[in-house]
Amino acid sequence: MSTPDHSPTGGGMSAAAGLAATTAEGCTITDLHKSYGDVEVLKGISLTVNPGEVVCVIGPSGSGKSTLLRCINLLETPNQGKITVAGYDATDPDVQIDDMRAQVGMVFQSFNLFPHMTALENCSIAQRRVLGKDKAESDATSLQNLENVGLEHLADRYPDQLSGGQQQRVAIARALAMNPSLMLFDEPTSALDPETVGDVLGVMRQLAEAGMTMVVVTHEMGFARDVADRVLFMDGGVLVEEGPAKDVIGNPQHERTQSFLARVLHPDGTPEG
Repeated sequence: MSTPDHSPTGGGMSAAAGLAATTAEGCTITDLHKSYGDVEVLKGISLTVNPGEVVCVIGPSGSGKSTLLRCINLLETPNQGKITVAGYDATDPDVQIDDMRAQVGMVFQSFNLFPHMTALENCSIAQRRVLGKDKAESDATSLQNLENVGLEHLADRYPDQLSGGQQQRVAIARALAMNPSLMLFDEPTSALDPETVGDVLGVMRQLAEAGMTMVVVTHEMGFARDVADRVLFMDGGVLVEEGPAKDVIGNPQHERTQSFLARVLHPDGTPEG
């Protein structure tokens, strides 16, 4: 049973300004290839995400967007190429994966919260197991991050007592509690009721304003237009077009980008979201 959320949209994020200090490294990807059997999903992706930059990745289903994100934090192993993230060479066979992943927060479509743990416990467990914090310190950090997303009053609730939007905001707080250098968002609003999408996007907007380095796979064209420093359009496993949002969304140059945006934008040209 979900609980109504009476907090302000986005939760205020009063402590978000401190996030800027965590952003010391960006991400560089060079000639990234990923295949599943005979199917090549990523066909030589190269890009740089600068510290403090928000990059939104758009494109049709099956274009390789989610695979790109999953390769950055090694949820998928690249077949070829180099990824440097948060100061780590992710493609070095000897990389300390847990240390690297502690610097890369990831928010998924499906929340991935532990159902038997409260919101507070979901945010605290990785801090204790990976960072070695004690319960008092990890809980204090978790409460601060739940406050940042407007949910400290629901810290003792279990996931099935929260709405989808609230669960996704807990997932964001959980990632932020690790003090990451880079945040990855994989279609974070695609599983949400339209009424709760704005709450999650509001938190993400405030993270961007605070200087968090972010790579966001999204179908929310309004968010990409308003928040992204750069927009990448992917199709068929390649980067087809990239540039400032006003150019890629407002005046796309490539025929494939034009065709995609014509399908996802309203007939009057107003972006959805």
